[in-house]
Amino acid sequence: MKFKQHTTYPLTRWVWQNFLKVALIPLLVVELAFVGIYFVASEWSKNEMIDMIKSEAEEDMRESASREAEIISNQVRSISNATKLFQEEIKETFQQPSTLDDIDQIDSNRMKETEEGVLYTDHDQPDGGASIFYSTRKGQEREKLAQLLKSQELMENIYNSQPLASSIYFNTSDSLNIIYPFVDEMEEFPSDLDITKYNFYYRADEDHNQNREQLWTPAYWDPAGNGWIFSSIAPVYNKDQLEGVVGIDITIGTIGDKIEDLDLPWQGVGVLVQDDAEILALSEDGEELLELEALEDQEHDGSNAGDIYKPNTFNMLKHPYAKPLATVLVGQENGLKTLEWEGEKKFAAWSTVEGTGWRFLIFVDESSIFKDVYTMNEKLVKIGALMILGLIFFYIFFFIVLYRNSHKVSQTISKPLVEMNQMVKEIGEGNYFQRRRAFDIDELDETSKSIIEMGQNLGLSNKALKEAQDEIRSKEGDLRALVMSIDDVIMQLDRKGTYLNVWTNDEGKLSKPKNELLQTTIGQVFSEEEANLFMETIDYVNETGKAENIEYVIETLTGTRWFQGRIAPIIESSGEFQHFVLTARDITPLKEMEKSLRDAKEEAERASQAKSDFLSSMSHELRTPMNAILGFAQLLQYDSDHQLSPTQDESVEEIIKAGNHLLTIINDILDLARVESGKMSISIEPVEVSPVINEVVSITQPLAKKRDIKLIVEESACHNQFVFADRTRLKQVLLNLMSNAVKYNHEGGEITFTCHVHNDKVSFSVIDTGIGIGEEEMDSIFEPFTRVPSNDIVEGTGIGLTLSKQLVSLMDGSISLTSESGKGSTFWIELPLVNKPDRLSGQWYDQRDNVPIQFAEQKKVLYIEDNPANLNLVRRIMETYEQIELISSTTGEMGIDLAQAHEPNLILIDLNLPGIDGFTVLSRLKDMHETRDIPVIAISANAMPRDIEKGLAAGFDDYLTKPIQVGKFMKMVETNLFKQSD
Repeated sequence: MKFKQHTTYPLTRWVWQNFLKVALIPLLVVELAFVGIYFVASEWSKNEMIDMIKSEAEEDMRESASREAEIISNQVRSISNATKLFQEEIKETFQQPSTLDDIDQIDSNRMKETEEGVLYTDHDQPDGGASIFYSTRKGQEREKLAQLLKSQELMENIYNSQPLASSIYFNTSDSLNIIYPFVDEMEEFPSDLDITKYNFYYRADEDHNQNREQLWTPAYWDPAGNGWIFSSIAPVYNKDQLEGVVGIDITIGTIGDKIEDLDLPWQGVGVLVQDDAEILALSEDGEELLELEALEDQEHDGSNAGDIYKPNTFNMLKHPYAKPLATVLVGQENGLKTLEWEGEKKFAAWSTVEGTGWRFLIFVDESSIFKDVYTMNEKLVKIGALMILGLIFFYIFFFIVLYRNSHKVSQTISKPLVEMNQMVKEIGEGNYFQRRRAFDIDELDETSKSIIEMGQNLGLSNKALKEAQDEIRSKEGDLRALVMSIDDVIMQLDRKGTYLNVWTNDEGKLSKPKNELLQTTIGQVFSEEEANLFMETIDYVNETGKAENIEYVIETLTGTRWFQGRIAPIIESSGEFQHFVLTARDITPLKEMEKSLRDAKEEAERASQAKSDFLSSMSHELRTPMNAILGFAQLLQYDSDHQLSPTQDESVEEIIKAGNHLLTIINDILDLARVESGKMSISIEPVEVSPVINEVVSITQPLAKKRDIKLIVEESACHNQFVFADRTRLKQVLLNLMSNAVKYNHEGGEITFTCHVHNDKVSFSVIDTGIGIGEEEMDSIFEPFTRVPSNDIVEGTGIGLTLSKQLVSLMDGSISLTSESGKGSTFWIELPLVNKPDRLSGQWYDQRDNVPIQFAEQKKVLYIEDNPANLNLVRRIMETYEQIELISSTTGEMGIDLAQAHEPNLILIDLNLPGIDGFTVLSRLKDMHETRDIPVIAISANAMPRDIEKGLAAGFDDYLTKPIQVGKFMKMVETNLFKQSD
């Protein structure tokens, strides 16, 4: 390796130069810097001190201005309150009628009248009183004199309580003036004096003071001879009539004396100005500052025809130096401003005297505030000059000593350095292990030891490095083999979604070749919606530090594929992370399987719906003819006028029996369909056991008697016991077991029904002595349409036990059996026991007397039915009621017309009509005014629960299924017709 040539020089020279560079010159620079810092700091501290003192001075001036303004405000506030008091008293005075006779003798003796008709007082009372002057300019109401002279004592009290007050007065609109203390007004006022032209009157009138409140006048020359004053005035109204104006005067001199006595900071000058910048009062220093002389006297022509104000020289807006201040002061109630005043700086602070609008001003010279700061700064400059002189002498001596020592140091250092340099060269050549060399200087000796240790460490590190390189090569091969052995795609991403690296054994799973994919972003590979989803997931992982799963679909090099990805942070040793790893697994086969399962599920649902539709249609088609068969058969039994012969009665009974059997088969099939589709409605509630057993036994007893079968019932253990069940379905299951025990028994056989309680369960057992069930049939006995082989013809479909098992399961119970072929079978069911039943299950019996109920008035019933047999059946039923007239129609359109024409009390509608169906008929009836309130009952062979729910939701008042149960039908008719009667 070649090195660039450079100039070399001896160590002695190097040490000396470095002493200069590293020690002497930096030290000199530092000292000079400190001196400079001293002067800069001095100047800075002076400026900071000035700023601080200025800030404090400004704050003190604001506080002084605010404090003195508050003092003046308190004094003038007392004047304002006294004015308001005087105003109210004068109002009361005008409410008290008086005559000239009410004037006392002393005031009467003081009253005089001039040839022009002016009323006035020519002298004061002995103890002091008010003076009166009543101009002749307008007509005089002399009764006012008697009213106003009563207020002399009040005026005296107000005057004595207000040290600032120079006089207190009241002026009326017709120029009657009363003033305290006494003033010889004849010398001051002309006989035709018009008080209303003076500001101390008209400023309080309606045009200038619409709020009718107390206010202050500007400074003016008092026409009564009291000099320059300003007044607190307030109007006195009698209802809406301005009677006059009360006032209290304060002389400018009085306020000026108060300002003169103020103790202001830094020999400050105080000035009191109005809100228009006119000067009200000032101290002697203020007169000198503003180059003004106080106006002690004012020459006038004696006409007293109007106001006399101070000249313009007393307005600060006219003063060349005060104008900038006055411009700001007029618009601000409080503040502080720096002014250029005849080549000097002054501070001016002001505050508003509350209730007057006046500003109290304080002027202070800047030099007075910063005098001590300037003196201290001069002393600091002198100290800095002495410091510089001392440093010069010190560095001359230090330079000589440093030169002598540098030569000695260079010799001490150079020899060990040469030896250590040789050691480093040998280590560089591969001789890592050097012998120990000792030196007198600790640092050099330590450096020597460090070089030796460095050589040893380099030797060991070199060996370890070679071993580590061999191990890394081996692990890289293992990692490459691992990545190639898995099917997942592994990608490294940054926070912006840029692909930094990709590992896969199949590039066909990528959207583009690997070399093209690198350095592209997610937004360039995916659609906007999926890219946003990816970036939101990356942001979530970035915020939480937790891995997150994501599914996506993408167009790969081999087609459209689904992937399940997992984004996780790559955590560095510091605990932070900048990059993320995306592990993506191809789940396309899984997605295809899911789609196949969804399609199969939808197909199964369609098949289930088709089955339900078929059962509903079958139910309708079977129930329609069954309606006529059972209905007319029941009518034959109900017909009391034409009694049947025993043979006929037996035939009718067989018809009803066969019809009910067929109806039972239909109901069982529908119930099984409901259970299998999950639409069976079960109402679980506490049900008392004994009544249900009694009903089942009473129904079964006639069947057993016909075959001479003995029926034994042992249910005492279940007396007053309750189970959780649906009462109707419990009865249905027990009837099924009992009827099977009868059907599959021998003539003269025996059936034992038992009930007992065990372990919070109630067990019902049916034991018969019938043909029994073979062991090979027991496994399939509960499957649909499975029947026990028998030599006799036994009615049934083979679904009773299937339905029973499903119903018991829905009631959280169980059903079991034991049997032996040729000896009989035992079936039992177990249901949960109710420890403390809180209510009994409802019991309903479809019973009615043979004699129909009659009504007090004639009723009309409209029946819309296209089947003649069903129509004839209902007509025969209605003939049992003398007061009911039946109107019939075979089409919906005709039925609507008949309903509108006859307005029946009840309408019966078959849902399956030619033309428009029953739902459309109902809708049109509800839209018509004549028929909208008539109860409408649906009668249909559509008996599925969804059909009934649909009918009631459409607005039918009730829903009856075919075949009609005559007793239930008659009860429904009577109930609705009685509602109409109510």
